[in-house]
Amino acid sequence: MNALRLALKSVIEYPLPASSQTHEVAAIGPDLLLISQQPSGALVKMRVDPHSGQPRAAIAHVIDNPFTGLHGLTVSKTHPGCLWVTLQFQSELLLIDPIASDLTTPPEILKRVPLPQLARGPHVVVEDGDILWTSCKDSHHIVRVDSRNPAAATLYPCPPRPIFVQRHPDSGDIYATLDQSSQLYRIPANGGAPAAIEIPAEHGNTPVGMVPGPDGNLWFALLGNASGGNGGFGRIRAGGDIDWFRLSTAPAAGAGFIHLGFTPESGAEPRLNLLASSMACDSALNGVVQVKMSPDYSRVETQQTIAFPSQHSMSHRVLSTVHGLYATELGACCLAHLRPADNRYGEGVNEMADPYSLWGCGIPETSVRYPGAHREE
Repeated sequence: MNALRLALKSVIEYPLPASSQTHEVAAIGPDLLLISQQPSGALVKMRVDPHSGQPRAAIAHVIDNPFTGLHGLTVSKTHPGCLWVTLQFQSELLLIDPIASDLTTPPEILKRVPLPQLARGPHVVVEDGDILWTSCKDSHHIVRVDSRNPAAATLYPCPPRPIFVQRHPDSGDIYATLDQSSQLYRIPANGGAPAAIEIPAEHGNTPVGMVPGPDGNLWFALLGNASGGNGGFGRIRAGGDIDWFRLSTAPAAGAGFIHLGFTPESGAEPRLNLLASSMACDSALNGVVQVKMSPDYSRVETQQTIAFPSQHSMSHRVLSTVHGLYATELGACCLAHLRPADNRYGEGVNEMADPYSLWGCGIPETSVRYPGAHREE
């Protein structure tokens, strides 16, 4: 068996500067990751190899003070090289220059955007030009604020609790995931009345992570509850219709997904990385389930799972870049660097159809030669 055909998947957990919780992760350029640690108010700057994506070094910097509740990280398009962060305990949004050229230099605060007094606990922030939208999980509001004039803010009360907020790439509608009420919340771009959208029980519950997809729609993850998940996630179309997906093949069948993200530049074979987490159910899987979608994104064609070495770790966020796939583990104080299997033999790794191994790693040969093995004499 040619070693180049082997399905070799791997995951390495890289320890971070000590903190009881590790939250969001974002990429600035090809060689710098930024990671938020909420209890210490720290932003970790991590240098990675621009070719392999392997972490090389990390330094933590406290932003403002240790009690801000630093959480959300969103790379700015309006301000290249900078990012917006949420200070959840201070109800403030900051524009930060991370000083990407030097790990040791503390990030610089460029702008402060205070929120109205009634808005408390900004969790996630998204940018639409100079307009920012943030989900305030403590006061149960979605807030629209002009970063040039913070006094020009609009509050949208919603059911508990708004976690993620995103702008639909096609319709311009604003959507939020509401975890405690197991609903979505929609603010129409045409000025129509905002409304909550129920998650049908047969499709799952507890929406959390939400991201725009390369198909021009919004995708969201379903975490489940204390009894576990059901491998569910969904897609919101421009008109508001929702397509539901469910992974029914072990080991992802009972997974609760907390976040998700598409692999960049995957072309005609779009790959979606779903982050399975024990955040709601302690016995649930922690790992990444990568699925290949059909070219029209209407169905799942293949599935492979990479379980983390540290289970019960409450996996939190997943980030896919051109050079690497990463995930934060909230309770393990580490960043996982993953490499999905790339098998050129037949259909490759597919837990939905693979007859040789439950986890999809079997090779249909009687002998196997591994990369780096010495030639037998």
